[in-house]
Amino acid sequence: MWFICDPFGIALGTLTWVMVIFADWVVCRHVIDVWFATDVPRFDWLPYTDAGATLFAFYQLTIALSFISHLRAVTTDPGTISQHSPPDNFSPIKQCKLCRDSWKPPRAHHCKTCRRCIFRMDHHCPWINNCVGQANQKFFILFLGYTSTAAVVTLILLACSAASWLWNQPSLSEAPLPGTASVICGGLVSVECIAVVLFVSDFLQEQIESITQNSTLVETYQRSHGTRSSFTNHFKAIFGASWLWWPVPCTSCMPPDYTEPAIPDEPDYAYGGSGQQLDDSDQLGIAGGETEASAQWSPEGIRPRRPGAEAGGESRQRHTGRGSPE
Repeated sequence: MWFICDPFGIALGTLTWVMVIFADWVVCRHVIDVWFATDVPRFDWLPYTDAGATLFAFYQLTIALSFISHLRAVTTDPGTISQHSPPDNFSPIKQCKLCRDSWKPPRAHHCKTCRRCIFRMDHHCPWINNCVGQANQKFFILFLGYTSTAAVVTLILLACSAASWLWNQPSLSEAPLPGTASVICGGLVSVECIAVVLFVSDFLQEQIESITQNSTLVETYQRSHGTRSSFTNHFKAIFGASWLWWPVPCTSCMPPDYTEPAIPDEPDYAYGGSGQQLDDSDQLGIAGGETEASAQWSPEGIRPRRPGAEAGGESRQRHTGRGSPE
């Protein structure tokens, strides 16, 4: 099983689960129980009316899909390079010194936290304690989608609960104060859900844009992208060819194409419209261009083009002018 032992990522991943479980408990205890509890339920183990049982099942399904998507995003190899040698007549060939001079496909980047090259690395996300690459980008997007859905549903249920309480009071001046626990818990969950919706919506927008442009976040900063065709083809590369599996947190992405080139953007294009070339290797969590070297392939493996031409016998480094890998 794939797992990154990063204390910060483990802490944030655990916090994610705690917040979701807390919101689930508050909704079930202070909303669904209050509205739909009955002494004659259809199922003895679920003391709700039919409407309450339906709402409970829908809410728990959304929470479960969010949990499973997060777990799959955490424990899935995001795209470690499985092909150790480049295809015949492939050029240019780059190697990663941090990965023991192994072959580095054009759209691969070395993650400082995962300590290996990841194909189509988007970014390293501490909330899932893992990189987001081609192999787990579907799980990351589903996690964002199901979490935001659960947050919106939670806000609606809390708002309806508050409105129902106010509606049933004959006079606000004579209305009894609601329980302290319900007010505090409801307030905390409301703030949590609003923050989640705002936070997650930005990530979802970035992910949709990356699929549309066939470019990862790292490549966006580096002003490059993969081969562009249609949104449908780009989407299928991440979610698979069959639409039946798109909403299900199971592996369905297309096999990686390590030969896909990293195509430079138009000369007048710049991230954020600043017109500047950016060097954000540290912020993005990737190793800079100094870890790459141009190489030529031989039957014995990767060899420098000019062995011994530089001090220490190191291969000549190939920089992109941006301080980070192509």
